Parts: sequence; C-alpha cells; structure tokens
Amino acid sequence: MIRLLAVGVLSLCAVAPALAGSAALHSGKYEGLMLAVTPDHQVEGFYSESMGEGVSRGCTFYLQGKPGALTTWLDTTYPGSVAPSADGVTLTVEEGRQHPGCLNVLMPEIATGLDLTQTADKKWIGLVTVSADKAYLLKTPSAKPAKRPYIVKGDVVGLLALKDGWAEVEFTNADDRSFTGWISQDQYSRLAAPTVQN
Repeated sequence: MIRLLAVGVLSLCAVAPALAGSAALHSGKYEGLMLAVTPDHQVEGFYSESMGEGVSRGCTFYLQGKPGALTTWLDTTYPGSVAPSADGVTLTVEEGRQHPGCLNVLMPEIATGLDLTQTADKKWIGLVTVSADKAYLLKTPSAKPAKRPYIVKGDVVGLLALKDGWAEVEFTNADDRSFTGWISQDQYSRLAAPTVQN
C-alpha cells in the first residue's frame, strides 16, 4: 500500500510541472491580438480587428501590465486581464467596447471573456510602435538599407532582441508573411500605458 501511494505521489509530481507549463501565457498571434510576454513575466499586447468591405470599421487598442491586472488604452484607459485557455487565451475587458470604434466590431463577450485561438507562436519579448515615417529592416545593426523590406509609422511589431539601442523586430504583413530586421532607437517607441489619474 505504501509503495502504491509512493508511486501515485511520484506520478503526480511528474504531471504537475507539465500542467503548470501548459497554463502559462506565450507570445504569439491570437486571432486579432498580438501578445508578447516580457522577460519579467509582464504582457504587452495590441488588439486590432476590422470589418466591412470598402468603408471598413475598425477597433484597435493596446494592453500592458500583469496578466491579471492589465491596463488597456487607445484614448482612454480601461482595466482588463488575459489568461491562458485550452487553445489560446481569454481576453477580458469589461469596458472594451468603449474603446473608439469597438462597439460595432468587438464581440460583446469581451466584457466577460473573449476566447481567442492561437494562430502563430512567436518569440517576442515585447512590442514596439514604429515612430519613423519609414524604417528599413536591416540585416545587422548599422547595415546599409539597400533593397530591404521596411515598416512605416504606426506599425506595431514584435520585439525579438535589444542591442546597443537597436531593436530586432518582426513584422507580419496582411498575407501573414513575416520579415525580421534591426531598427534604431530613434525609429521606434516602446509601449507605455498612460498613467491613470483619479
């Protein structure tokens, strides 16, 4: 009986880490959500969804913070959370449809938990917004930009590495093709949630 109990306990010990690992958040694309898990286990995200042909309606907002206590913002801040689910993440922003353009685009479930399926696994350690009019994706820091892909002002891209003021970033276009390269610190800005004032 004791031997059987010991085997049972050892089996539980072997299973527990596997279960714990599967419940962690991972960087990636989750339908309309770009999500990055930072080295200090915070999250940074960008949600973007549009609908309609020709004249389209759009909903975009940023998110940042601890998974259970996020700040979401575009022009106003609202609290939210993100949690791992069986095949992706669950994003909850009670007032999410208050973000500009989101009322007619974002599903009402955002208030109680919107399930988003993972569509791509990424190695992002953060997200950055392109601040330059045009930023070439260089093969190495300080390389010549000849015939390189570029990103433009307002693009949100995944951050892969930082080195001496340079950022290695990944951009995914509308056709789901990914491009990586280095941009200089004067060409991007890190996500920064506005400070909430009472």
